[in-house]
Amino acid sequence: MMTPIQQFLYDLMTRQADEKSRVWLDQKLTQLTQQFSNQAFYLTFAAAPRFLGKNLLAIMPADFVKAEELCAGFSLENWTMDRAARVLFITHLPTESPENHLVILDKLFQTAEINELVALYSALPLLPFPAQYVSRCAEGIRTNMTVVFEAIALNNPFPAAYLTENAWNQLFLKAIFTGRQIAKIQGVRQRANATLAQICTDYAHERWAAGRKVTPELWMPIGGFVNEMVLEDLKRLKESPNVLEQQALALICLESTQESAKKLLAQMPSLKEAAEKKAFSWKSISQQWHQENLS
Repeated sequence: MMTPIQQFLYDLMTRQADEKSRVWLDQKLTQLTQQFSNQAFYLTFAAAPRFLGKNLLAIMPADFVKAEELCAGFSLENWTMDRAARVLFITHLPTESPENHLVILDKLFQTAEINELVALYSALPLLPFPAQYVSRCAEGIRTNMTVVFEAIALNNPFPAAYLTENAWNQLFLKAIFTGRQIAKIQGVRQRANATLAQICTDYAHERWAAGRKVTPELWMPIGGFVNEMVLEDLKRLKESPNVLEQQALALICLESTQESAKKLLAQMPSLKEAAEKKAFSWKSISQQWHQENLS
């Protein structure tokens, strides 16, 4: 009997796989559940692309909703067949022993090639012993492989749920530095902290001093930490000719409990009204910024 998330992944793959691929998948799942061995698991994990291919999963709008219901913040955006299969295989690892579970996956992490690492990090929010993989996740943030970093940072609820503050801040800043779409990071505002807010404002000042653009996504963690210095930055956003920066200002002020921020937003009644009516969001700001500047 599969768990709901296992059944979900299985159904997504089998509805677009050919008969030969479905037969292979069923055989391997039966083997993993009835005659599990470490060697068989490693061989099956490695063979996924050869038998299931690397085509993108055909994800419907209802599938995104279902994924969110099964695991809050979990998304299969841009997942391939082999990635989904490998994650499904990982969820079939024996769970009687946390230590054995860790040993099996540690070996994979140590020997995995790039696409295997993508699958391993994608599986983190579905693992039964999450505390065992916090250090592995933090280590992965330092990777120089873009697709691996994206598997950790984007559309993955594990980092926000389990990383330390320091590791979380490193993830956010690396995403900013490398031009990733920040709205796809789960839990940005929930994991906002004073240290990160200060780092973000310092970074903005450095960029401005060098005459360079500052992505409005940088301000997402700032709303709860508006002080006199941040207020001056917000006044600069207010005078910006860039609509997205003004929208970011509005969202920060709405999220802030500081009266000074509320007064600043009150000086822009049309923008305030649009923000209150949810005419824009951090997601829309992020998407438009990347379309205009990083596409």
